[in-house]
Amino acid sequence: MHTHKKLFSRRIARQLGAIALLFGSLAAAQERPNILLIMSEDMSARVGAFGDKQAVTPNLDQLATRGTRYPNTFTTAGVCAPSRAAHILGVHQMSVGAHHMRTNYFKPSAYRTVPPATMKAYPELLRRAGYFTFNNSKLDYQFSTREHSGGGPFTIWDSDKRGASWRDRSDDKPFFGFITLFDTHESKIFPENVKASNADRVKPNIVSPADVIVPPYFPDSPTVRNDIAQHYANIHYMDKIVGEILLQLEKDGEAENTIVIWTTDHGDGLPRSKREIYDSGIKVPMIVYWPEQYRPKENTAGGENTRLISFVDLGPSVLSLAGIKVPEHMHGAARLGQVNAPDRTYVFAAKDRHDELLSRERAVRSHNFKYIRNHLPGSPGGNHMNYRDRQDIMQDLWQHLEDGKLNATQRLWFEPSPPEKLYDVINDPYEVTNLVSHPDHKKTLATLRSTLHDWQNSVGDMGEIPEIEMARRFWPDGLQPTTQVPLLARNASGLVTVKNQTPHASVGYRFGSGPWLLYTAPVALTKGQTAYFKAVRYGWAESTETSITME
Repeated sequence: MHTHKKLFSRRIARQLGAIALLFGSLAAAQERPNILLIMSEDMSARVGAFGDKQAVTPNLDQLATRGTRYPNTFTTAGVCAPSRAAHILGVHQMSVGAHHMRTNYFKPSAYRTVPPATMKAYPELLRRAGYFTFNNSKLDYQFSTREHSGGGPFTIWDSDKRGASWRDRSDDKPFFGFITLFDTHESKIFPENVKASNADRVKPNIVSPADVIVPPYFPDSPTVRNDIAQHYANIHYMDKIVGEILLQLEKDGEAENTIVIWTTDHGDGLPRSKREIYDSGIKVPMIVYWPEQYRPKENTAGGENTRLISFVDLGPSVLSLAGIKVPEHMHGAARLGQVNAPDRTYVFAAKDRHDELLSRERAVRSHNFKYIRNHLPGSPGGNHMNYRDRQDIMQDLWQHLEDGKLNATQRLWFEPSPPEKLYDVINDPYEVTNLVSHPDHKKTLATLRSTLHDWQNSVGDMGEIPEIEMARRFWPDGLQPTTQVPLLARNASGLVTVKNQTPHASVGYRFGSGPWLLYTAPVALTKGQTAYFKAVRYGWAESTETSITME
């Protein structure tokens, strides 16, 4: 549909909404918002609007002046796949066996996470409710067949391809879009990628290495400064892409109807940040832009909301913004733009296997304190990892360690990890002073210790299960189960109904070679028309197709 037609239909919808208000039924007539989630990779709050004086992020800063900043937002893991699994399902990753990084990296047995059959990704719930859903690149939620676009399950997205956008719609449905920006990823600091990226940039050096702040757990070396400065340059160029996306929304006439959420999938892609559950690994920036017609009364433009937000709150919040009931199984709640949203007392996070390294840590954080329980104490965080070791900064740390040039604080990450750690995150934001043995914090320690224990029991922490056993539960003998073909029935008027042979599988259908649509109600066929159907349970292989023709 052409843009001017879209705008006309939207004006009509708003006029009808105003009329309905006179009769006390605005909610029934008001148009639902578009919702666009932009998620940058591997990045902490290195944004001017969040107080970082070195950051050059004019587009995000401008978005923040028109939106709301959420500075106390936390992912559920310090690495992408577990974090993205929790986000897309609205549950903590270890409750469904999605806690290791990644399922397809496990060498002893092939498997993917198989969530409970009734559990659906929140974009599929949006799609069921009439939203057009698209994903432009990264999936990586542990039950897709691959990490990037085209990996399914096919029922979640109307458009799942590189470059997917709201323009892929064939009608005027509201849309939910999920755009991932790769420019800030850990790998963009690898020397070969730095050379390639900077060769294409008009101004490679955005922030001088001399101006960056070196955290106390790093040595103040030229290499450390250079890689942090490069991270800022990558962030600046990501910011430019955000500006281009927002400009395109404006040009397409969608800006006034679209709630924009910008955040990152976990903290910085630097050593001692990514993969860890210190704040450097799980505390992320988030900006929510509200068009005036959808702006909550308490969310003034340029404001800040300091409540604790967990990534398991994103799905419930988006569903609520779309007017969709939040499923009871979700661990989070609608906390964005909700006047009476319950405040969190705590957020929780987990660290498990990363590539070849086995870990099992759990964390609980309040506004003031962080408690980390290490179920496999002794192993340091600073281990050799093939992927991470490709960074110059990591090689520099290894060299400093070997030469005995790290001070006591800088050595902590490379030393055996204790069973428990307690940090005052207000007075010790870098989390380098462990207060577990401090007599003044006995009560805090006891409270957080019991809170974490109760939470692990309440969500059903599968971290105690050996991964090989969990893999065999999901994929017996290392073989992916296959969803059964759905059964079709047609009545005299041509309505086709579907019955699942795999309980609660998601079903899609299409006409001819057209796009796959989500089955939510009986499908009408006209004479001579053929419809094709297939089903999928998350983590299983799709069923074969079955078809029916209206004679």
